Amino acid sequence: MDAVLWHPLTSMLFGAFVTWLAARYYFKKAGDELRAEAAALHKATAAIIYCLEHPDAKVEAQRDAQGRITGLIVNMTAHGVMAFSARADLTAAPPSD
Repeated sequence: MDAVLWHPLTSMLFGAFVTWLAARYYFKKAGDELRAEAAALHKATAAIIYCLEHPDAKVEAQRDAQGRITGLIVNMTAHGVMAFSARADLTAAPPSD
């Protein structure tokens, strides 16, 4: 009687374990791909916000070999003006001995 009961139960547990291993592999792989896609979307959102905040900036898209946008190239120019002003009072005193 025990052999009749153990064989189906063992087969069912083994099948459940194999199914769990396969599901874990595919869910882990899908989770990793989702994390990578979310990071790319976060980067793209940051680039869009930058373009909206700086409408006068000269922005060029940086692309990879497949043509996907990987970043932004921002051309910037800076100008500076410097001015100095100095004032001094000079007094002469005889040397003290």
